[in-house]
Amino acid sequence: MKKNILSLAVASSVAGLAVTAQAAMYLNPEGTGEVLLFPYYNAQNGNETSMHIVNTTADAKALKVRFMEYVNSQEVLDFNLYLSAGDHFAFTIFQNPNGDGGAIITRDNSCTVPELGTGSGDFGGTQTDNADGTTTRIQPFVNYAYGVSGTGVTADNFSSITRSLAGHVEVIEMGVLDDTTPGSTTAFNPESWATHGSDGVPANCAGLVAAWSVTAGANGAWLTDKTDEIEAPSGGLYGVANMLNNSDSAAYGMEAAAIADFWANNVTSGHEKPGDALPSLAQGDTSSIVPNDGAAYTNAFASGINAVSSLFMAKSISNDVMANPALSGETDWVVTFPTRRYYVNTSPAALPFTDPYVGSGTAGGPETSCETVAISQTDREESTTDAGSTGPAFSPAPPSQPGVTGPQLCYETNTIAINGVSALNASVSTATVADVAKTLAWGEDQPEGWQTITFSANNYMDSTDGDAAKRRIQGLPVMGFAAFEYTNATSNFGFVSDHKTSIAGSGINP
Repeated sequence: MKKNILSLAVASSVAGLAVTAQAAMYLNPEGTGEVLLFPYYNAQNGNETSMHIVNTTADAKALKVRFMEYVNSQEVLDFNLYLSAGDHFAFTIFQNPNGDGGAIITRDNSCTVPELGTGSGDFGGTQTDNADGTTTRIQPFVNYAYGVSGTGVTADNFSSITRSLAGHVEVIEMGVLDDTTPGSTTAFNPESWATHGSDGVPANCAGLVAAWSVTAGANGAWLTDKTDEIEAPSGGLYGVANMLNNSDSAAYGMEAAAIADFWANNVTSGHEKPGDALPSLAQGDTSSIVPNDGAAYTNAFASGINAVSSLFMAKSISNDVMANPALSGETDWVVTFPTRRYYVNTSPAALPFTDPYVGSGTAGGPETSCETVAISQTDREESTTDAGSTGPAFSPAPPSQPGVTGPQLCYETNTIAINGVSALNASVSTATVADVAKTLAWGEDQPEGWQTITFSANNYMDSTDGDAAKRRIQGLPVMGFAAFEYTNATSNFGFVSDHKTSIAGSGINP
């Protein structure tokens, strides 16, 4: 996940600029904001990914929670989440016990609309009452956005629900809840209804569901006016996650990247109905604050999605590799492009991406929306690939393309398994079967060191500031981490390291 490794001085300058600029989003080094982006989830092979969404403020909030599959970040589930002040929502992503795709399971009482554990077409949820008074809710993921042809939708060749077993998660605050008449038992009081009582249950979750429902021919309050008793978002959300490789008894902790001041100052509500594609990352403010070379710059862009992308732009990412067989060492790199779908679902693709998505190929077949990268590897004794040698490449590689040289990253959420063994227990592609993880070879003589993935010079994005201030940011919007597993005589250990990024910015005529 792209937390820039900044000095305290730069982090302070970002925070300071945010106060003075007011109308520019920034990646908050303190970890809280209005938007949370979790870089990864995986539910393959018995894996589970637990996630927590936390409201640190005294405001009750309306949130959109959205789960995106790994190939092209098509939605596999979204719902509205209504958190009371200080609330904490916990759930786990795992394989649907009644199917082949992903699902979430929770005993949390925080109010969701629709209610979790209910039906969604062919993918029915379940609710089980427990002896301790809690309810276990399972809500399956769906493949309607990429796997079923219909009005405005053409199914991809790779349409399987198994695409939902890996991906990433985004959370967008839609607004702060208020009450029409506090204390009234008859008025529309969503803030009070979302607030938990002494029994740990929201006062009237059914009332929030009814607000988005048609009852006896009458529209609920929010179907009539989605801004009713909704105030401007106030931030203060944070997210943490833990991916469990159950087969190896290893755990990998991660934090959500937090975007603060995401909404423009004139936005009073971003509240949308459940199941709606809005709000989206494209609706935020069109200005951002980006750190570079010890300073922080406020940039204007033509769209909100470009402002979000600018926060994650990197010319290269670097991290460790540990694949020592003496320690049963395993390393995965997770490389997620959280905004890619906004650029590649048109032809031609829009910068900073260069290759449009035209539907994933069948298993073992051609992939699309691939970005060419360069990979350098250095062992612990500073040795690199000999001059004149061929550099490392992913396996299996996409079919040869005219003008394409070098390895390519072809998914929105990429899992790279060093030497074909996945620390995260992700299924690894073979020559005939495409899957979540790809192989990247690492030298056997020195199986520990570090590597860098550098994006093409063709990947860049320009701001729209005046000529004197206009800037070009090189690279791609990226987040992620390296996950390591090793074993001693009695135990397995797992840990993660966030990618270190190189930010390359310059004047418009570099």
